[in-house]
Amino acid sequence: MTKRAVCCAVGWCLLACLMLGEGLSFAEADNKLSISASAAVVMDQQTGQVLWAKNPHWRRPIASLTKIMTAALILEHCDLQESVVVSREAARTPGSSMYLRAGASYPVQDLLWGLMLASGNDAAEALAQHAAKTTENFVRLMNEKAVLLGAYNTHFANPHGLPDDNHYSTAYDLALITRYAMSIPEFSEIVASQRKVISDPLPGQQAGETGRPIYNKNRLLWQYEGANGVKTGYTAAAGRCLAASAARHGRQVIVILLDAPRMWEDAAVLLTYGLEEFENLRVFEKGQTVGTIGVAKGLSGVVPVVSAQDMWITISKSQRDAVEVDCAVYEGLEAPLPRWAPVGRVMVKVGAEVVAEAPLLAGKEVAPRTLSGMLKDFSHRLQKLLLAQ
Repeated sequence: MTKRAVCCAVGWCLLACLMLGEGLSFAEADNKLSISASAAVVMDQQTGQVLWAKNPHWRRPIASLTKIMTAALILEHCDLQESVVVSREAARTPGSSMYLRAGASYPVQDLLWGLMLASGNDAAEALAQHAAKTTENFVRLMNEKAVLLGAYNTHFANPHGLPDDNHYSTAYDLALITRYAMSIPEFSEIVASQRKVISDPLPGQQAGETGRPIYNKNRLLWQYEGANGVKTGYTAAAGRCLAASAARHGRQVIVILLDAPRMWEDAAVLLTYGLEEFENLRVFEKGQTVGTIGVAKGLSGVVPVVSAQDMWITISKSQRDAVEVDCAVYEGLEAPLPRWAPVGRVMVKVGAEVVAEAPLLAGKEVAPRTLSGMLKDFSHRLQKLLLAQ
């Protein structure tokens, strides 16, 4: 069946509360924000909407922001208490390190802390080899996951982010990856921590272990109210990079900065912009009636349609009047039509941009205008009558 865009005549009155205020375009917001980063994105954690962007799809080196994907995959594939034996290759990984010893065993959870707080390249290599037997296998998992998340301008060549011409991402793709990672409770706990004491196996023939503290390199956790993650990064090729997150007023915002000379200042400006200038609104609840549509050849000529899911949008507090709601209804709908049958889609727009959409479902069954349909309809009505007594 083809689709025909129509505006539902019933139910839109509940959106009247959204049609307020003066609009503020992203271009106008652009002029108000002075950001040093070569590429940046502000994204709402709940809705995934992009609230502000600068060169969001520019492919660039991403340094240790790579480890966000590495940690997320380790949490998918490994138990936190599993023991990881560090290979000589992993222990010798160059760059930032948590100083693992070849041949020593560490629990997965301690390596994750070292990966995300101390930015240990050796931890990234050891975890990758443990989870997928070889680093190459793990990198393949990283690239497969990127595609599943919609990060189509991303390609990984290693689990740590050391320079490689075939290792890149974009600010937008990293926002998608970070949003996914922050939805994993164990991940969000790690990246929100300022300090962690991890076990450190004693060297040589000595038995036992000692504890050593590691500290998070993300200074926003100390300096920005509500900061709760996520990762810093730097190489000469990538410049200063940051994935940041903060929560206030019941909302959470992600900021990605690539090649940002004033990284901490940029992050504070964009987090504040995303948290203070926007709000999240539920347009429809799951199962809420959106309107009515016509159905041919049925005992009833119309059927209520309902939203298949909760519909949330993130909207600028000064752009409420730009909200519009449309629906696209399948042509040629006719009985018999089962309850919960897909009948179209409902779309919420801010200006010309569709910011949310959901399937529309039939809110009740429509029996055909036949003898069997009438008998079935009579049976349903009688059953309801008896239950009501």
